[in-house]
Amino acid sequence: MSLIFRGWRSEPLAFDNRSMNRQQQIDRFLSDAHRLIVERLRADPARISEASDQLNRWRAQAGDTRSDVYWNEWEQLLAQGADAIEQRVCGADDHAAVLRSVSPLSVLISQHERFAMLRQARQAE
Repeated sequence: MSLIFRGWRSEPLAFDNRSMNRQQQIDRFLSDAHRLIVERLRADPARISEASDQLNRWRAQAGDTRSDVYWNEWEQLLAQGADAIEQRVCGADDHAAVLRSVSPLSVLISQHERFAMLRQARQAE
C-alpha cells in the first residue's frame, strides 16, 4: 500500500496497486476506443455530426460545468476533423487522456464494442 497526498493538504490518501491497474485499464480502453473512432471518422467524416449532437445535448443538460473548457476544445476539434482529433486525443500525454475522459465520440461505438474493448483492456494488464 502506498500513500499519496491530496492537493495542498497533507491528508494522506491510501491506494493499492489494484486501483492503479484499474485506471491503466480504463486509459487503455479509452485510447483504443478513440483510435477506432478516428478510423471511422476518416471513413465517414459526416459522422462527426453525431459527436457534435452529443456535445450539444451534454451542454443543454448540464449547464455550466468544470468540463466546459474541455467541451469548448472538443467543439474546435470536431470542426477541424479527424486529423486534428487524432493529433490532440490519441497521444499519450495527460491532456489527451483528459480529453478522452470527456469525449463526445462515445456515440460512435456500440455498447457491444465498448464491452469487448473493455474486456480486452482488462485482460491486457
